[in-house]
Amino acid sequence: MTYSLPTIKQSTKPAKNKRAVALCVDNAYLPYASFVAGQILKKEQERDFDIVICLPDTEKIPVSAHEDIRYCTVDFSAIQGLPVGRLSSATYHKIFLPHIFRDEYEQILYLDADVYVSGQCVSQILNNHQEEKGLMMAIDISEIERKSGFNFHNAYLNRYIALKHQYRNAGVILFNTRRLLEIDYLTQMMDYAKKNRHKLLRHDQTLINTVLHDEIGSLSFLYNYQLIDTTIPLLEEFQPKIFHFVGELKPWNTEHGFIGSFYAEYEHYIAQYFPTHHIDSKTEFELKFESRKKKRKYKNPIREQLSIGVFVGKEKLKHVLSFFDEESRENVINNPKIRRILSRFRNTIDTSIYECEIGASRV
Repeated sequence: MTYSLPTIKQSTKPAKNKRAVALCVDNAYLPYASFVAGQILKKEQERDFDIVICLPDTEKIPVSAHEDIRYCTVDFSAIQGLPVGRLSSATYHKIFLPHIFRDEYEQILYLDADVYVSGQCVSQILNNHQEEKGLMMAIDISEIERKSGFNFHNAYLNRYIALKHQYRNAGVILFNTRRLLEIDYLTQMMDYAKKNRHKLLRHDQTLINTVLHDEIGSLSFLYNYQLIDTTIPLLEEFQPKIFHFVGELKPWNTEHGFIGSFYAEYEHYIAQYFPTHHIDSKTEFELKFESRKKKRKYKNPIREQLSIGVFVGKEKLKHVLSFFDEESRENVINNPKIRRILSRFRNTIDTSIYECEIGASRV
């Protein structure tokens, strides 16, 4: 694997503040990143931070895009050999942000393009987390599942237990630029990636959690509330500030349900600012089924077909016993075993939020 440090080739405007919110996308995800940036502009009327979108080609920016967003063309072409699977190589671009903006921004709040900012919170995050850690990240949903008893036997997560590290999600990251440059973080990360390419099972998230685990502080789950079947019913209780649409269900491709309820908002925005960008919605089952077919588990075609059949059966059963299905909701909630599991799940989230609030109050 070879790499060179990326640099800004073009910028639509200079830096104005010492802090920034940043998104890194390829051209396909530019409309969704611009949507998030537009949300922040509306909800944070008085800002002391810039909003930056890094992408490979600023020529794709529509003339009518928000003037208050800084678009930067960054050359990442020299990065080769990092595993991406079905993802875009842009998934790794975030780790270079502190280097790219080392002379401009002291704090950088990175956001994935598949988040939804439900309320004013960016200034709060920047102001309340100025400790000496290099990064601040929220607990990953798979770690919550493990702690709650949903997923005891997870070989991937077990490696982090040995490190005494709580596995974090890379969809929202607060970078402390000075601290990361101080420890020469990029050299550490690129050296590890070069020698352990086969271990990067979750791409940039594996890289960050493995190499910089001692430098990661706790960000509240409320600022990276990862939406899955078991977290959506708890929305009213926790009132998160930033939703994260993890998995194959996105607000721009999903029909019906909670995630599908955002589709019209995205459709309106994209029609206004990106009229040539086409979006289309499908059912949750269709999206999950397509994703499963792409993730081939077995080389043997018969075994793979049987596995897909099991997947379809489980999805149908899940629909019948769904926590969101009004006809069966009471039966599910009144099941003692399910009640205990949901209680542990809720308490695990609550504990992670409490620990972050206590930590922030000490700063």
